[in-house]
Amino acid sequence: MGFVSFAVCYRYGPLENERSINLLSWALQLLGLALMYLGIQIRPIALALVLGNNWCHSAGRRAQSARLGPSPPRLLTEEEYRIQGEVETRRALEELRNYCRSPDFSAWTAVSRIQSPKRFAEFVGGASHLTASEVSFHEQEYGLGGVFLEEQASLPFRVWMEQKVRFVCLSPRG
Repeated sequence: MGFVSFAVCYRYGPLENERSINLLSWALQLLGLALMYLGIQIRPIALALVLGNNWCHSAGRRAQSARLGPSPPRLLTEEEYRIQGEVETRRALEELRNYCRSPDFSAWTAVSRIQSPKRFAEFVGGASHLTASEVSFHEQEYGLGGVFLEEQASLPFRVWMEQKVRFVCLSPRG
């Protein structure tokens, strides 16, 4: 059986689709159970062994999954993270606008506490929550070639240099 499996994998390549792998696994398990059943002459004992094998296998899987706990969540790619951030920000800003327009919202209390009531009114009316100067500052600070990225890129070199200087300064002169 192993030789046939090797020949198929050699000819067509290994299975990569998870569904195909599961189907092949189930087919091989059923074939093994059929061979075990047909290999024993006393049918009630063969049936008991096949059912016992299935029960032990399923109980082992349940115990293993209970011991390992739930599988960790799939991590987002950088692109998925960025898209989800944009979508959730838009949704949250729209919820805030709707709340500010609702009768439950105390507009006078809010206006008395904020620095720029005109900007707040424009936001509630549908304008952007950022000014052009805030957007350009963010691009300069965090965009490509920004100060933040340059600091992050030079950080390992700076740490290495500080360790080197500290070592030279603290080492005994010989």
